[in-house]
Amino acid sequence: MSDLFNLSGDTAVVTGSSRGIGLAIADALLAQGANVVINGMDADQIDETVAALSDKYLADREGGRRVAGLPADVSHSQDVSDLFALTLSTFGRVDHVVCNAGIDNIKPAVDYSVEEWDQILTVNLRGTFLPAQEAARHWIETGQAGSITMTSSIAGSVGIPTLAPYAASKGGVNQLVRTLAVEWAAHRIRVNGVAPGYVANIMNNVTAHDDPESDRRIATFTPLARRASVEEVAGPYAFLASPAARYVTGAILAVDGGYTAH
Repeated sequence: MSDLFNLSGDTAVVTGSSRGIGLAIADALLAQGANVVINGMDADQIDETVAALSDKYLADREGGRRVAGLPADVSHSQDVSDLFALTLSTFGRVDHVVCNAGIDNIKPAVDYSVEEWDQILTVNLRGTFLPAQEAARHWIETGQAGSITMTSSIAGSVGIPTLAPYAASKGGVNQLVRTLAVEWAAHRIRVNGVAPGYVANIMNNVTAHDDPESDRRIATFTPLARRASVEEVAGPYAFLASPAARYVTGAILAVDGGYTAH
């Protein structure tokens, strides 16, 4: 393994990682040698994910534990504190935080209720800020460097119909990346974002666009003419956590097959 991408001995917290893109991110970080703490809302799903990843990666660390998990709502400060307490008690350190937890609800803008708007903004924006804040407080107190990567979206920078609150939350994530990168750079804390395009994975509680016309539209507007796999999206997160990205901060990396290059 090249030292340029080696994360051996580091520990990463990945929110929203019991399935989908978050699980692929956790897998990518483990593959580069990091210990990983899994997070999500479903305790049974977390247990299954931890068990599966532990079976996959125990062999390369002579039986040492490399994966832990905790169900937590990262839009609640106490849950975030508990998540970091588990990380420190299990692995003794935290080096990287991936703020990936998110939800969506696709419908025309005129049809959203106040409750639906608040729920999406709370999970996607507050649930991104609180883990970043908790990590920064720990690193500033201990004098340790660290990296934070936030999950944005193409919807944070271009208009996509039926995504009003989701798009607003991801635009907010983009500004969090830039603002916190500038504010925390003096503490050797890097903050970056990854903005995926259309992915062959659908979040919980989101109805997939099953009609062929939708896939034709995505292929037409995406220069690479297809959706990404979760593994293709996850790779850049491992890069941003690695020594190879030690001079990268405040960046929002588009992983969208060229969608936003138009």
